[in-house]
Amino acid sequence: MDRRGNATVLFAVLISILALAISVIAYARRATAPPIPARAPATLTLSMVVATFSGQGMAAHRWFPTMLVVRKGDVVDLAVGNPDKVSHRLEITGYGLKTKVLTPGSTDDLRFVADRDGVLLYHCILPYDPAKGNCTPDHELMRGYLIVTE
Repeated sequence: MDRRGNATVLFAVLISILALAISVIAYARRATAPPIPARAPATLTLSMVVATFSGQGMAAHRWFPTMLVVRKGDVVDLAVGNPDKVSHRLEITGYGLKTKVLTPGSTDDLRFVADRDGVLLYHCILPYDPAKGNCTPDHELMRGYLIVTE
């Protein structure tokens, strides 16, 4: 390289070092975001139903919605309905909460404080028994998740 090429490279290197130094200083001096104030626990009124999805000669039964999201400390009033033709029973694991047996057309209410963060399963705990009119053949798939965030 000639002298002019060397000078250009040296100039580019110096500009790069200067830009890096300015970036480091700006990053170190940046204003930190103020902490998010703690939110007071809320009382949430939520609803859930047994939903039947059918098509192409098949039917699937699920708790709907399949996911509930609340914050730790919230009081949850959960109304659970069963418009299905067979009986079901909801359990929220980790909280030890269970509805009564939900016969066709019946409802039940659960009230609890979401005092444990994480992902908790809810599912039907009434085993499939066609002779008794309990649940459906896809019993193991009747599940959803309660997500409790910080």
